[in-house]
Amino acid sequence: MLEFPGGQIVAFCVMFVTGMAGYFFFRFLRIPNPALLGSMAATGAVNVAGYFPAFPVWAVSFAANATIGLMLGRQIDRNVLGRIKALARPVLIQLAGMIALSLLCGWTLFSMTASKGISLATSLISGTAGGIAEMMIFGMSVDADVAVIAFVQVFRVVIFLGMIPYLAMIAEKLGGVRARPTVEAGGGHSRRFVPRDYAVLVLCVLAGAAMGEGLRVPTGAMLGAMVTSGVYALTLNKKYDYDPRLRVIAQVGLGLVMGKRITPQIVSNIGALLFPALVVTLVMLTGCTLLAVLLYKTSGWDLTTCLLCSAPAGLSQISVFAEEAGADSFTASIFHTVRILGIVSLYPWIVLPFI
Repeated sequence: MLEFPGGQIVAFCVMFVTGMAGYFFFRFLRIPNPALLGSMAATGAVNVAGYFPAFPVWAVSFAANATIGLMLGRQIDRNVLGRIKALARPVLIQLAGMIALSLLCGWTLFSMTASKGISLATSLISGTAGGIAEMMIFGMSVDADVAVIAFVQVFRVVIFLGMIPYLAMIAEKLGGVRARPTVEAGGGHSRRFVPRDYAVLVLCVLAGAAMGEGLRVPTGAMLGAMVTSGVYALTLNKKYDYDPRLRVIAQVGLGLVMGKRITPQIVSNIGALLFPALVVTLVMLTGCTLLAVLLYKTSGWDLTTCLLCSAPAGLSQISVFAEEAGADSFTASIFHTVRILGIVSLYPWIVLPFI
């Protein structure tokens, strides 16, 4: 790494500005998850060129992971837990199916790319139906190729987001008019955090992140922060908020860390991944369609809702499509919340024996 005139703080600021520039550029191009991917691409280009300056990247990684864990922990409230209880059986079946499908996609990718030098760890993480940011954090924790993970994950998400409107139209014609799931609210938080609560919340997040790191748990800082923030909110029976810009800042910081791991060798592998990524996406599409049909046959819900509950795309995008298609966005959001939290919590322990 280069020594930057003015010290490490200035060096970090320069790279953070570079990451923000990448974020704005990717947002202009309407690429999914622009804060994470844009900053990773911009700072990765700097690293490949040999101009990445020296500063404590680990501190940026810890802060970004803890912040993302804080955001995930906000979803663990009494409201969500009550809703999950009412939908327990179909939700857990879908989660088990998604984990099994992720393993199948990972092994498929590995069988097609092992000769190209792609590791089993990278393949298993690339093929999973987890969140882009969360899976890239896991990839970093096991020294996988984050550029490969990003490419396969983004390829899958872009394909699915492009297909969902058409699939929803087909499902509406084939599924007919059937019952929508009805679930009680489940007792959500009626009160909000006050300044003193936020001060304790920050301490809980830092302590949980440090404990997760110290115990060498996969994605420990993120999981530790997620658990401690969620438990603290449940204990107070309150709900906390955060500025949406904090998500952007955290993902730009994380992208900066990931950009440091991008090397010319990793970049040279991207072109050879297009066909394997397409095959894995088709496997995922087929599996998710079968899960949707299973849910449709066993639940009595409309096919559009079942399809959106089984789609491995982002929660926010699925909720928007559900509203536009007239499907049950509430139920879809519960399925996807459990999918993300379940995969983030369980998947690393499942795949670690293989890698």
